[in-house]
Amino acid sequence: MHDSFRLHYYRHSLSNYGDEINGWLWESLAPGLWRDDAETLFCGIGTLIDQTMPDAKKWVIFSSGVGYGPLPDSSILSKTTIACVRGPLSAKIMNLGSDAYVTDGAALLSYLPQCQPAPESERHGIVFMPHHFGMDDVQLEEACAAAGIEYLSPRWESKATTERLRTARLVIADAMHAAIVADTLRVPWIPVQTSSEINTFKWLDWTMSLDMPYNAIRLPSSSAVELIRNATLPLRAGNFAVRDATPENALRHYENYQKVRQTPWWIPRRNIVVGLHKHIAKPALTSGVATPLRKFIDKRALDATTEALRKAAGATSYLSDDRVFESKRDELASRFKAVTGRIIQ
Repeated sequence: MHDSFRLHYYRHSLSNYGDEINGWLWESLAPGLWRDDAETLFCGIGTLIDQTMPDAKKWVIFSSGVGYGPLPDSSILSKTTIACVRGPLSAKIMNLGSDAYVTDGAALLSYLPQCQPAPESERHGIVFMPHHFGMDDVQLEEACAAAGIEYLSPRWESKATTERLRTARLVIADAMHAAIVADTLRVPWIPVQTSSEINTFKWLDWTMSLDMPYNAIRLPSSSAVELIRNATLPLRAGNFAVRDATPENALRHYENYQKVRQTPWWIPRRNIVVGLHKHIAKPALTSGVATPLRKFIDKRALDATTEALRKAAGATSYLSDDRVFESKRDELASRFKAVTGRIIQ
């Protein structure tokens, strides 16, 4: 047990909804516990367990997940208290027992008065949230408007975004924490996948923690530039989607990806492909000469994405069982008390 903690979570210059929840949830649950000069780092919501974890005197991992890079060095793990990880796949990669995982820490939002499920009379509309890396050079907002779906940016202020998720009738989620928060707020949700950047491993890690399946609906590229971007992603560090989303395939994909990253040609190949996309393919497609072709592809892509969103909105939605969710949420609260001494009520 520690007197204070320093929060560790992913920070991006353009903001990202799921990560930004860390900035206010923990202070709301345990006021005064968090200090920027604390010696113990608290690894909370996010796919954070990897070699980017900085050195610290002590670490506490609380509901974080594995999913992108290799595990931290033993020098970090030897100073780490693992209160819990996000799901069974994270526990498997870390060689932990089945009692090591609970679920994503955002489930604790349901203890906050402002995050109680909205009455049916207050719920309205279908909202869609894209992955925060898949928002540029796309026509997703236009496709949503054409499909009668409300576009919700992961870069918008996170408290207001949470409130809009709370009052939605249905959430279509490309961004995983749109689904996690919707489930926490007891709003049905539907998973979609806009590119190979959508990480099957971490989605399964979470859904399996709440005894739910995961089968994302693939959306087509919504613009000509997005089409080129998505085609090159698997060659430049953006290959995280598994076509047959089984736990075995996700684990195999994660382990194979770590091996590929360690090969001597990985970084040169990635840099070459990034350069080709940035300096040749994209400029060529956005040049004046290519305008007629780009507009033609854009129109067809927008129509296809609009229709795909309409169909997705009518698909079978997901929602974890109330008893399963409440059990996991309460277990998170118990483990939070064990490592912080604070009772969540």
